[in-house]
Amino acid sequence: MQTRSTGNQNLLFNDNIDRIARELRERRNTVNLLPQQPLEMADEQNQQSGPANIGAGDAPRDHRQRKGIAPPAIQNNNFESKSGLISMIQGNKFHGLPMEDPLDHLDEFDRLFNLTKINSVSEKGFKLRLFPFSLGDKSHIWEKNLPHDSITTWDDCKKAFLSKFFSNAITASHRNEISGFSQKTGESFCEAWERFKGYTYQCPHHGFTKSSLLSTLYRGLLPRIRMLLDTTNNGNLHNKDVEEGWELVENLAQSNGNYNEDCDRTVRSTTDSDDKHRKEIQALNDKLDMILLSQ
Repeated sequence: MQTRSTGNQNLLFNDNIDRIARELRERRNTVNLLPQQPLEMADEQNQQSGPANIGAGDAPRDHRQRKGIAPPAIQNNNFESKSGLISMIQGNKFHGLPMEDPLDHLDEFDRLFNLTKINSVSEKGFKLRLFPFSLGDKSHIWEKNLPHDSITTWDDCKKAFLSKFFSNAITASHRNEISGFSQKTGESFCEAWERFKGYTYQCPHHGFTKSSLLSTLYRGLLPRIRMLLDTTNNGNLHNKDVEEGWELVENLAQSNGNYNEDCDRTVRSTTDSDDKHRKEIQALNDKLDMILLSQ
């Protein structure tokens, strides 16, 4: 015999079954209404993004030229780089070594480039196209590691190249050579002047004026040369105009150089004669020593 409480429990159980059944039907109908295409597209994307097997991703699947220098397009359909010019440029590569001078490299590159000329082709654009051929080792790696196609003009290329390989330390070293210049003992004025000018050429951005360069040169010269410069200017070189002073130094150095060529020949001949006499005397002394030892 069923009690009232048992009947109520059966009714609640049946209601729960009906409710769960309705929810399942609604969910099934909702899933059936959703399009299947996105799932298929996701499968295709997974296949494209990932390798087909474990080892398939070990090698590059695509290639883009690694270069930072991007020369402009050439409109001339008959354009062709001459192999001889490229060979000469490749024969004078800059490797990025400490003993190499990036300014010397740019000078030499310009000299080689000026050996040829192509009509209807921009000179700077052609230089930008050839410059990578002049780079090797460290400098070649530097160019490849630049942001892709980031350099599009010849001026930007020179700036980036010098910024990388003409460091602040090199600039400071050259400036110290200029400001600390002194003539060496036994060095002619002509030789000292050429060495001093060489320091300024190695660092064209040194920042010194012509006036300060002349003062630095004067302070670094030997006393007798300073006296000679003062004598040629009525007692004081510093009273002379800068351009006139520069011309005076050039003329005096040229005159000193011509004079020292004759002096050098005389000194060399005298030195050679003295060396010959010393050797003869030494040979005689050795013979006398041998005679005395044999007795």
